[in-house]
Amino acid sequence: MLNYFKSIGRQFNSTEELRALIESDLKKDLHMHTCFSDGALTPKQIIDWRKSQGYELLAITDHDGIEGSVLVAPYAEHVGVQFLYGIEFDSADPIGKNIHMLGYGFDPDDPDLKSALLNIILDRARRNDRFMKALVDKGYDITLDDIGAVNEGRFVGKPTFALILMRKGYVESVQEAFNTIFQDPEIKSIEKKTLPTAEAIDIIHKAGGLAVVAHPMEQRRRTETFEEFKPRMYAFLDKMVEYGVDGVECHHPSADPVQQEMLVAYAKEHGLMITRGSDFHSDETKRDFKRYHRP
Repeated sequence: MLNYFKSIGRQFNSTEELRALIESDLKKDLHMHTCFSDGALTPKQIIDWRKSQGYELLAITDHDGIEGSVLVAPYAEHVGVQFLYGIEFDSADPIGKNIHMLGYGFDPDDPDLKSALLNIILDRARRNDRFMKALVDKGYDITLDDIGAVNEGRFVGKPTFALILMRKGYVESVQEAFNTIFQDPEIKSIEKKTLPTAEAIDIIHKAGGLAVVAHPMEQRRRTETFEEFKPRMYAFLDKMVEYGVDGVECHHPSADPVQQEMLVAYAKEHGLMITRGSDFHSDETKRDFKRYHRP
């Protein structure tokens, strides 16, 4: 592991120093998406928006990519906002589904990190071709122009197709597309390749960063009561600790106040960082996080 950690304008001499900043009392949002993944705003717009609200520490965590984070870093420094390089890796493990791993303070020029991201981009392009063909074959009117109209085509994934379907009136929301159209067996079978969770953590660490498991409450199944989910939640978190995770995103919209305190208690017990983030994407595609708050 590198013996220093970078944010723009400063270097961290230890993981403890970086962790202290992340866990500081600064007003912060460490989980946001831009037009370089499935968000709507440019990186600069995100910085300006959060700065106008008094935020002091920010990280852009686009899915499986760092372009937006690297692009806006000098601007964040210029306007006086403390900024950390960030990413949100999609990952897979038998212990849970769609495990998202946040990375902070890594070296964006690390060769292993860059190689992993390139492989993800190439695989996503192949999957998107198959996904679009399947939708068209089912009778949905989706064109390359439609794709280019979303974030200027910078990022294409299932959220892109869901947004197009919503804009064309096939569904009333992005979530409805995921819950209905994307559940068709032929469409659902077109899966992307994701990194094993342990490997995602290792890539972040080797690039000099800290790894934080995102929104643990989203591991909850739709049919589970919270009491049924709790043992699985703790087993899931235990496995993340076994893999060497550095923190837990305790304060996230998917967790209600009581659930947040449970996550905080777990993090403290295991010596993990306690982080917070809005998971902002856009005003057009607001998600229904309250479904994770049910009894």
